[in-house]
Amino acid sequence: MSSLPATGRDVLLSLDATRSAPADVRRALRRTGMGDDLEHTVTLLATEVVGNSVRHAGMAPSDKIVFFAHLAPDHVRCEVADTGPGFDPDIRHDVSGFGLRLIDKLASRWGVSSGVRGTRVWFEIDQRPRRFSRDRG
Repeated sequence: MSSLPATGRDVLLSLDATRSAPADVRRALRRTGMGDDLEHTVTLLATEVVGNSVRHAGMAPSDKIVFFAHLAPDHVRCEVADTGPGFDPDIRHDVSGFGLRLIDKLASRWGVSSGVRGTRVWFEIDQRPRRFSRDRG
């Protein structure tokens, strides 16, 4: 794993496509100083996305996974890029694992883009107050 200097609260990692990649991401995120609740959710989802990249992208252990996180006071955005062929995000309804379902439930937004250079999966956790939220009391 190699990391670039953090600018503000950004994390950028180049990871080997090995089983240790998710743990490397967790360690880097824990050093950012997020609050406990946010850290738990972000590290859980980031671990899942990086783990999926290692397991399903079909890369050699020497291939790299790029992880980027931007931590703002009111939201977090994480992106994971690999050289794999990608997938249809609607498969979360048809697969036996719970990873994509977790992302679907816990992330404010998430998506997948695939192209010639590989796949990028991203998610956001938004803690901004909702402008038009309804009182459910």
